Amino acid sequence: MKVYFLPDEKLKELIKVLKGLGKVFWSREREITSARESRTKIKIEELEEDAIQDYRIPGFRSYDSFKTFLLPLPSKVAEYPDDEWIDIKNIKQKTVLLGLKACDLCAFSLLDKVFIEDPEFIDPFYKRRRQTLILITSDCTRAGKSCFCNLLGRTPYVTSNFDLNLSEIKDGYLIESGSEIGENILKNLSPVESNEEQIQERDKNRKNVMEELTAQNADFVEAFSNPDILVSEGYKSEEGWNLGRTCVSCGACTNVCPVCYCFTLFDRSQGEGKKSKRFRVWDSCQFKGFSQMAGGLNPRFPLMEQFKNRYYHKFFRFHERYNEYKCTGCGRCIDNCLGDIDMREVLSGIKIEREKVNG
Repeated sequence: MKVYFLPDEKLKELIKVLKGLGKVFWSREREITSARESRTKIKIEELEEDAIQDYRIPGFRSYDSFKTFLLPLPSKVAEYPDDEWIDIKNIKQKTVLLGLKACDLCAFSLLDKVFIEDPEFIDPFYKRRRQTLILITSDCTRAGKSCFCNLLGRTPYVTSNFDLNLSEIKDGYLIESGSEIGENILKNLSPVESNEEQIQERDKNRKNVMEELTAQNADFVEAFSNPDILVSEGYKSEEGWNLGRTCVSCGACTNVCPVCYCFTLFDRSQGEGKKSKRFRVWDSCQFKGFSQMAGGLNPRFPLMEQFKNRYYHKFFRFHERYNEYKCTGCGRCIDNCLGDIDMREVLSGIKIEREKVNG
């Protein structure tokens, strides 16, 4: 796979090419001002013409996740009675996502396993949206305090399943194609081939971020060695889950998680003699009513049971079915938790208590 060099001043040319392919959404760093404070955040937004000239691809993942492009909130799944909904119509317009990080792309891969690769059922709505996406990824140039992708055997840069990837170096980006779509984009840019010095700079940058992740997560390595076994053996025990006592069941962790996909359906009547609509909306295993059954029985009524179930599904049930952990290590759940709960510390706490029990 050839790697090319894209100077800083040609980034806007790339964006112009992307605009010709479809509607562009980018990860953008900007100042968010409120009555209490002003702070810089990386948000996913639709491209703004006025911002193209000064745009730089952020070196860190966005505050929110890209899963909304595959699992929009809300999503109409039926209108009845209506024969038109028997077949799902194709969407011709493409959607270009610019600035995804390795954790975002990993999330798409995990969602694919559930919605289009599982032989039991293929979700036609998900499949249709997935086929419309053009994925322009970029390397992380720094690690956030909550990042732990390395603990799950992942890296802060992509190696496959992208259309184009950009790696920031001095005076520009190294750009490489991962698909036929990516190759066609490169033909429109006519970039020069990179040299050995530039490749070495990219590799050094990647190594530095990995070393940063390794250093900050050194205390949690053992807890993530076999998290499936850890949460399975520790599920019925109360010891080790004490950090969950500050959980307020707000659902922030599942909302921002790029791979949490639980949903519920509701119907909305348009009036007598008119069609009714059925919508799919996000749900959360952290909500008390999520596991409630007919007759009012709720096997996970205590808040702690809801808290434990999230870990059990992420690290045991999902792994049992798909041989992957349903976590990318992005750390968004840590950043957004009202109870100040760190997933790494939770697993470490369970690990410590299991070692006490086992002697």
